[in-house]
Amino acid sequence: ALQSLPGKDVQDCLAALDHVIEEGLVDASRVAVVGISHGGFLTTHLIGQAPERFAVAAARNPVCNLSLMIGTTDIPDWCYAVACGTEARRLASESPSLDHLRIFHQKSPIAHISKVKAPLLMLLGGADLRVPMSNGLQYARALRERGGEVKTIMFPEDTHEIDIPRSDFESFLNMGVWFKKYLKQI
Repeated sequence: ALQSLPGKDVQDCLAALDHVIEEGLVDASRVAVVGISHGGFLTTHLIGQAPERFAVAAARNPVCNLSLMIGTTDIPDWCYAVACGTEARRLASESPSLDHLRIFHQKSPIAHISKVKAPLLMLLGGADLRVPMSNGLQYARALRERGGEVKTIMFPEDTHEIDIPRSDFESFLNMGVWFKKYLKQI
């Protein structure tokens, strides 16, 4: 549903955050964000587009760069849908034009990487065909290159779901440790 309005999902998340802060349900200085797959796409967008709002983040198999993903994913049509909305079906191609690659980059979290401040935990499945690990690795390297705090954990045998029980457990355990480290009481 949100795919027809590229970028609207980021605005919706920030509006929801504003609401819970106004209601006194959340300490605005201690907000964590976590997401898996498209949720990881949102997570990395949020920490780049609203860097002052998040103290820490974790992303599991996140889409970080649509222009890299388009040629390596098993769902290239999704890249068009998230970047081009209602025009996706008409524009979709296995050989994207330079203009489309620019749009993919502009609609990707990597376009906002220079603004990221939140420490980020990346959890990646080594056998992921949906969002190949190169997507997360590129983002992590680019963040580190800019002095960002990032930790990457790879699960070599896992696919997009990271559903091998031990891997699933370890990923959520590491998220808890990561959040605890950066969300200490002031």
